Amino acid sequence: MRLGTCVALEIAVGAGLLSGLGVSATWGLGQARAQWDREANAAVSAQAVLAEQLPAAELPPTPTRPAVDRATTAVPAEPTPSRPSRISATAPIAEVAPLDDSPSMFNGVRDDLLLEPLRTGIISRVRYNRGGSSISLRIEFDNDTQAAFKPNQTNYQTIPRKEVAAYRIDRMLGLSAVPPAIGRAFPVEELLGAVESSSQEFLPRLREEVLLDDDLVVGELSWWIPVIKQATVGGYDIDSTNGVVTWKRYLTIGVDMPPEDRHMLAQISSMVLFDFVINNPARWSGANVRMSEDGRVLYYMDNTLSFGRDPEGHRKCRTYLTRAQKFSRSVVAALRALTESDLRAVLSEDQGPFEFLLDDDEIEAVMQRREWALGYIDGLIAEHGASAVLVFP
Repeated sequence: MRLGTCVALEIAVGAGLLSGLGVSATWGLGQARAQWDREANAAVSAQAVLAEQLPAAELPPTPTRPAVDRATTAVPAEPTPSRPSRISATAPIAEVAPLDDSPSMFNGVRDDLLLEPLRTGIISRVRYNRGGSSISLRIEFDNDTQAAFKPNQTNYQTIPRKEVAAYRIDRMLGLSAVPPAIGRAFPVEELLGAVESSSQEFLPRLREEVLLDDDLVVGELSWWIPVIKQATVGGYDIDSTNGVVTWKRYLTIGVDMPPEDRHMLAQISSMVLFDFVINNPARWSGANVRMSEDGRVLYYMDNTLSFGRDPEGHRKCRTYLTRAQKFSRSVVAALRALTESDLRAVLSEDQGPFEFLLDDDEIEAVMQRREWALGYIDGLIAEHGASAVLVFP
């Protein structure tokens, strides 16, 4: 149900009309969850749909180095992604390595140490995070820690359990790029009662759009990154047209990479592979490509629209994946080692207040996209050799 008085939820894909009768009525998250999944997989929001093509015009000079001569440095035409065929077992593919069971880290700190204060902290203050289309809050706890909190809500673009699933898969692939995330539930009056004065104007929206499980607000907490800034490569924002042209060119086989950009290019390559596997079409829709203050770490933020059930991924995810032809040897090896049983085991641990992190169909689709991605990479290896494709550690 929604917070507040009698309200109605218009279902964008024609699933009919559901209604709640105030805070004391029972709608239930099972009904709401089914609605979210129907909507999230029947249609992707307009801003998540990619229709752009790379420009034919000359790339303007970067602020830090001379302009690239497009006449002598060829940029291959955009591929038309199609289902790749897995190559022969005798082809020179990346080795299959066991999954790393060492403690996962984020920004040099163990995940469990970052998450423990979020599990036990008592809310001291709540702020509304402005700028997004969905509800996102910043919670400060009495133990001096902070977290981003996304509650279950009527906005089908935000399904909080999927952020936790994305974090778990990120660690399985050895990436350490998704902020640590857990599920947690708060009494509704405790949460709303801590909203600070500067965010009071958003209380009506919170009461209208936040979904309740009895009197609890269920959602996901992500460790709050103190400082982030727009991610760049070659002097351009990564998600700008010039930025995409730049990293696509340098991630093309046969094109030399500037030493100063190599570290960021490696992370972009792994990000487009990760986004394809989890089927996240929202990465390039704005504000979701950020890096650390020193420019060394690329953060994979906001994954709540991920895990649609398409076995070949959303068209946008395939397009971005196939713009890259150079990948990390260790990430590809971890992807190759990933099994469905491993995935189910990791996702069944520490589910918190969520009934599940991914359902059976979503897990099956992850494994199918894994096959598609490995087929694409193995095809490049068969044609160009492993040393030309697996260029990053």
